[in-house]
Amino acid sequence: MIIRKAVITDLPRLAELFFQLGYPNTIADLEQRWDEFNSRDADCWVAVDDGAAIGVVTQNYVLPLNTTAQYAVISAFVVDEKIRRSGAGTALIRRAEQEAVARCCSHTELSSSMRRPLAHLFYEHYGFVEVPKRYVREYFARARENRQTPE
Repeated sequence: MIIRKAVITDLPRLAELFFQLGYPNTIADLEQRWDEFNSRDADCWVAVDDGAAIGVVTQNYVLPLNTTAQYAVISAFVVDEKIRRSGAGTALIRRAEQEAVARCCSHTELSSSMRRPLAHLFYEHYGFVEVPKRYVREYFARARENRQTPE
């Protein structure tokens, strides 16, 4: 298994992986956002085994005006549900952590749905600590009912 930067030809597989997280993106959706994502201060890495992407992590970097150090935010992290516990998740998190440390980030944050208790165990095993109380105000509802599978 290798960890490498995602490339545009990975998008069909990324759509499938993001769908497993509950984000119903089509390939066209991802293609439309690809250039903008890559122009940001962000990274997307994939774990590849036998030529196929089996996991993905996206990490964004934030430098608020009120702090002296930037921090990392993992916005998506998933390993294919058929092969979890293969070491791909650990390898992806390590790669994201290496980049955060190299950039002198103060910490890494991530959010995880309450419906993913096994993921929570993984994060805690890796050293993440739950920090309660996060407030979110959504402006756009996800169109789950309109999108069933990646195209």
